[in-house]
Amino acid sequence: MIHERRFMRNIKTVLIVGFWFVPFIYSLGQSDECTASLQKAQKLYNQGMIEDIASILRPCIENGFTRNQRNEAYKLIILASLLDGNQQLAENTMIEFLKKNPEYEVMPNDPVEFVYLFESYRTLSVFSIGLKFGANLSDPMIIEPYSAGDLNTTVLSDKLGVGYQAGIAANRYVAKHLFINLEFNYCMNSYKFTEKYNKFSLPEDPVSEVFTFKETVNRVDIPLSIGYEFESKLFNYFIRIGGSYSWLFTAHGNPEGRYNYSYGQNIQTGVEVPLESFREKSLYFCHAGLGIKYKVPRGYLVADFRYNFGLNNIVLPEKRFETGELLPGYYHIDDDFSITNFAMSFGYYFSFYQPRKKL
Repeated sequence: MIHERRFMRNIKTVLIVGFWFVPFIYSLGQSDECTASLQKAQKLYNQGMIEDIASILRPCIENGFTRNQRNEAYKLIILASLLDGNQQLAENTMIEFLKKNPEYEVMPNDPVEFVYLFESYRTLSVFSIGLKFGANLSDPMIIEPYSAGDLNTTVLSDKLGVGYQAGIAANRYVAKHLFINLEFNYCMNSYKFTEKYNKFSLPEDPVSEVFTFKETVNRVDIPLSIGYEFESKLFNYFIRIGGSYSWLFTAHGNPEGRYNYSYGQNIQTGVEVPLESFREKSLYFCHAGLGIKYKVPRGYLVADFRYNFGLNNIVLPEKRFETGELLPGYYHIDDDFSITNFAMSFGYYFSFYQPRKKL
């Protein structure tokens, strides 16, 4: 029984090893055969015997050649087709070649016939998709101020807040340097309002009150833009203009009061206040920006700088004074304002190519 078990284990080991190594050995054999086929085709071409070159090389085009061998095989088929007067086969093979090598650059030793046909095709990326992320600085642009105190004596101010954005984008060229860009982004914006009141309970005992209200909004943004690209050796540069629609889905505020007395300071912080019911859900923006692109294999890296200008009031006017009831002791009443922000994003775009004959 012991010997039988050992025998079965050995058989199992042999089968497992065979399962992994037989395909490998087969691929080595096939690679050798394809290398020999490429050498034979090259020899026939040098001798001017071009009739059988395509049939010799085709079986190894999809599976059998290395990348460099496959390129050489394509070139041989194209050259043989041109020499044979079969222009259609040469052009069909060139399209296959460009689909496999959309970013191919002409080599110094490439035959002039191949180069001439190659340069008659458009190999630029016409469509790309990408991922992007970055940070933003948001500032509320006051349309009309409101205050619980006297606007003549109250000092109103606002402060930039840091946020972020991330999303996906699609880019398509409609002309050589002209492109359109559509994005779907998640954006978080934050900013702060400040109101300072100076009071005098007694001539010798001044009191000042400073109320701050930090607001954070989360929204989905769908920008559409048109841009123009400038080419250079190392980087490409572009400018863009466009507009976007945003859907605000959450908003909240954090109030704080600072009471400064002659004998010290008292700070009161309120609980976070939900603001969705006091905010406009649909927001509209226009934007302008510029950026740089750096070419990498099968795509490019992008740095994008953009200024977004809010077009509509974010506050629901009919709900304005209801926020005061939510914020007892903080005297906060919403101004009419829109959101403006400066955004900086970085991303990677993967390019799709559609080889076409130049017009």
